[in-house]
Amino acid sequence: MRRGGRAIVIGGGLAGLACARELGNACTLLEAEDRLGGLCRTDVIDGFSFDWTGHWLHARDPEMRKLIQERWLGGNLLEVQRRARIYSEGVWTTFPYQFHLHGLPARTISDCVLGFIDATLGPGGEELRSRPLANAAEFILRHLGEGFARHFMFPYNEKLFTVACEDLSPEWGGRFIPRPSLEEVVNGAAGPAREDVGYNATFWYPREGGIEALPRGISTELRADVRLSSRVQSIDLARRRIRLVSGEELEYDALVLTAPLPVCARLLGEAPAEVRDAASRLRAVSVTVVEVGAKDRGGERFHWAYFPEKEFPFYRIGSPSEVNPALAPAGFRSFAVEFAHRGAPETKRFIEQALEGLSRCGLIDRGGVVLSRARTIPVAYVLFDHDHAQARATVQRHFERHGAQLAGRYGKWEYSSMEDALLSGREAARNVA
Repeated sequence: MRRGGRAIVIGGGLAGLACARELGNACTLLEAEDRLGGLCRTDVIDGFSFDWTGHWLHARDPEMRKLIQERWLGGNLLEVQRRARIYSEGVWTTFPYQFHLHGLPARTISDCVLGFIDATLGPGGEELRSRPLANAAEFILRHLGEGFARHFMFPYNEKLFTVACEDLSPEWGGRFIPRPSLEEVVNGAAGPAREDVGYNATFWYPREGGIEALPRGISTELRADVRLSSRVQSIDLARRRIRLVSGEELEYDALVLTAPLPVCARLLGEAPAEVRDAASRLRAVSVTVVEVGAKDRGGERFHWAYFPEKEFPFYRIGSPSEVNPALAPAGFRSFAVEFAHRGAPETKRFIEQALEGLSRCGLIDRGGVVLSRARTIPVAYVLFDHDHAQARATVQRHFERHGAQLAGRYGKWEYSSMEDALLSGREAARNVA
């Protein structure tokens, strides 16, 4: 960006905030909503605090750790040891499933252990070990085996992504799927095993303010021109102009986009046909969260729990008040029940299914429920189908050819953590500068 130039950042989520903070007063930050934070926000209802689904913070980058601990959330951090569970076959077991078979029926344990041995060492897995993997189903079968696939990985991920694992690309796996050794599988089948497995075994959470305390902390360091309720109507990459729904036009020298990539592509108007076609093939899963507050009747204690079986239409239940008791009134417990779908949500049905499922698992008494409501996140999880990589690359190249930077989970159209979003925004700003 030329000296004295102006950058525009579209989207005030974590990536946009990190980018705007880095750019200082040479930046205008446009946020369509009436407050900053994107999906990293917290609502308070009748004494219960609910984030927009679970946001658990962990940081590996030394600079980012220091910023979070000392400046943005200094003195306002809990360090939490993850307590995650899985409910299947009528029993609660520890997450990740592939490390914690103990407690499941003997037949299930046998299926998983023998399947793992065959997949990783035996003749049954030889073919997948010798060639590139074609889809996520093969990724699971190759690294975990048929038993783990059938009892957990296939049904859970098909519920979450709303498509068969064969329709997902193998890049879906990545660093978020822990892969055990044979010793770890056997030890986890024989008895209780260590819980500190996976990228989020320990995480941070604010003592006060919910997860929205993080964007609020970052925003205190902004020197940018922050414009809330400023929805973009169109982007002219050639003329370097942005038109807002209000009719105002803004010129820029540098542009950073953190809004969902297909949404950004639709703002272009006269984009080439191949870019419009690629953008139309970028798909995502919507999530409707049913938020429940109820008298604490005991039951299994967890921060979040996974539900692979079809009899439960939701894929996960979070319990925010187990992470931080301040998120619910004394004597009460809060739950966030997550349903994945594409298309319009069936809100009333989801609420009833959430209450019925919580009751069936022994987590609530229906008569003790004091709050139940639903919210929908239209773009929640990027769908890593077989069009994803090529379509994303086509759209990204078009923006990059015109000098625009893409940042964050949705701007880069990927699956990533909160720290990844912050790092992505920082990187985009440094590329601009």
